[in-house]
Amino acid sequence: MPGLTRLTGAAWAAAGTVLLLSAASLVAERSVPTLLVTYFLPPLLWLPLPLAVLLLAAHRRAWSAAAVCAVASVTVLAQLGWAWPHAAPGTPRAGLPLRLLTYNVARGQGGPDALAGAIRAAHAQVVCLQETNAVHGDLPALLAARLPGYAVVRSRETAILTTLPVHSWRADPLPGTARHLLSATLGVQGVQVTVLDAHLTTVPLRRDWQAARAARDAQVDALLRRAAATPGPLAVCGDFNTPARGMVYARLQRSFTNAWQAGSGLGLTFPAAWPAVRIDHVWLRGLTATHASVPRSRASDHRPLLVQLTVPAAP
Repeated sequence: MPGLTRLTGAAWAAAGTVLLLSAASLVAERSVPTLLVTYFLPPLLWLPLPLAVLLLAAHRRAWSAAAVCAVASVTVLAQLGWAWPHAAPGTPRAGLPLRLLTYNVARGQGGPDALAGAIRAAHAQVVCLQETNAVHGDLPALLAARLPGYAVVRSRETAILTTLPVHSWRADPLPGTARHLLSATLGVQGVQVTVLDAHLTTVPLRRDWQAARAARDAQVDALLRRAAATPGPLAVCGDFNTPARGMVYARLQRSFTNAWQAGSGLGLTFPAAWPAVRIDHVWLRGLTATHASVPRSRASDHRPLLVQLTVPAAP
């Protein structure tokens, strides 16, 4: 049975490859090879290998080989961050509803009309924007003019649009970049909810990756300090340039709940044309996500992330 022996060997080779790639993601930012695997070789590209061997093994009725590849395929899906909804859309929950959108608008290259249309279609009460430093024009002002009822809070390239009362806001510099961490405390029917809008440094494919890694660590430190100093319910939104794995993601996961737990599927947000990674996130503390989705907008090079939240009612 040399054919079955080779097939079993191929199954174990596929499983071993997936195991090595998964292990690399656990220590992602500690070396160049593991960083490249985590950030530039998304699990979506791993999946064909165990799936192909699984289908071939099933066709040949090599069930042990098929079982090995089935486990490897499930492992890849777990690395992708596959999630099933914890609550069906529209499921009633005690508390106050809050609809929030985070969106990297790529310096307005898609045009203010297209971006305003995508935001309008979301019917969000809070919109966190990144890369609003448009090449031409004042993008937040252009969007506000097209979206009546929204107030604008902004600092550098981040901006928060909201239909809710703004009680206070502040901007803190992020280390290693000219960007700011924007914070706004909003009123939701008598309850104060704070929203942080962040855009972390990109991981570069060049020799200064260590400087970028240090900057990203310092930026997460600053974000966690601001969160710790902020009382009450908190949503941390933005483009984290971080897939759903790696050490940066793990640090955030220790302090917050990812809103995509209320989503379904992979939640891929970048690039907009053919999404391969989920690098845009909404992190929560003291809030509950009841639904999350990625609208199919092509107004930017990112897709937006839309989250339905429940805010605990005032006692």
